Amino acid sequence: MPVQTCCEGNLGRVLKFVRASGRCPADVFLRGCTETYDKKFRGSFGALMAMGERYRNEQRFTALKGSAKPLWEFKEFDHRIYCVREVQNGVVTVVLLSGWVKDKKGRNRQETNEIATAMSLYAEYLNERKGSK
Repeated sequence: MPVQTCCEGNLGRVLKFVRASGRCPADVFLRGCTETYDKKFRGSFGALMAMGERYRNEQRFTALKGSAKPLWEFKEFDHRIYCVREVQNGVVTVVLLSGWVKDKKGRNRQETNEIATAMSLYAEYLNERKGSK
């Protein structure tokens, strides 16, 4: 499967999508974050692993709407990580796709482009996953 494990718990796990080229956009983003943001994201990941499918937080982890479905978003102030969320037998698997730092309030062209990139990575992930079965 085209993923690497970020963290695992009893009710959830967080994986990072790895492209066929070996590049992992989510890992590149997380490695570029300050220690403070890294700890904040890991806190959200920990809550997801502890609470499983019940974990939703409008400020920190939420489903995107409209044309951005089925993406979900981890948010820490202006830092964003787009992912997909799958639930099987009460256990949540989140696959991190990409991340970015938002510079303005409200939706703008950059956010639209970042969502498009994440959707493209999601399609790539599905194709890679299908091919690895």
